Amino acid sequence: MASKAKKQQGKMSNPNRKRFIQNLLLLALVGGLALFVVTRNQQTDATLHSTLYDKSIGENAKQVIIHAEGRQDITLENNKGIWTVTTPEQFIADKAKVQHLFTLLSENADTHYNIDELGSDDLAKYGLEKERLSVSFNGVKIIFGKRNAISQKRYIRKHKQLFLVDETVSGLLEMGVDAFKPQARPKLKPVDTSTPITDNIKK
Repeated sequence: MASKAKKQQGKMSNPNRKRFIQNLLLLALVGGLALFVVTRNQQTDATLHSTLYDKSIGENAKQVIIHAEGRQDITLENNKGIWTVTTPEQFIADKAKVQHLFTLLSENADTHYNIDELGSDDLAKYGLEKERLSVSFNGVKIIFGKRNAISQKRYIRKHKQLFLVDETVSGLLEMGVDAFKPQARPKLKPVDTSTPITDNIKK
């Protein structure tokens, strides 16, 4: 009698054990899926919010140097919030043009290649085999290449990375020093540098 009762108890416990194992497997599957979604979202956010700004530029801009092939380099310097062109001429820079220039650092940037992995032919394909147009923020140089024929975004080199950026400042850089001359007599009102550069980067 006792052995028969044990057998019946074992038969009844088998479905419960199977159900318990199934629930554990289902819980593990749901947990793994949730972890994948969270990780994927974090990676997506990091990609969406990648910009040309990095800590090597610093939080406060002090100097900008513009190089355009065939023109003299332009140097802009920040003196207590007032941006002045110091070479090749000397004058107080147009506030709106300076602000436009800094939008480059906040544009979304997609990283494609490490420069060390590209050959000279690849660099030429992207228009980066030589420095034709560039701008340096606090000594950190950003070099402009060709536009992508499909997306119309610009290939840009910074440090050892190649980026694809939907930028709007290259035309300003190519216009030369006259582009930064104010349209009206400038007022000695500082450009807002009370907040660090990082506060103006898209988040």
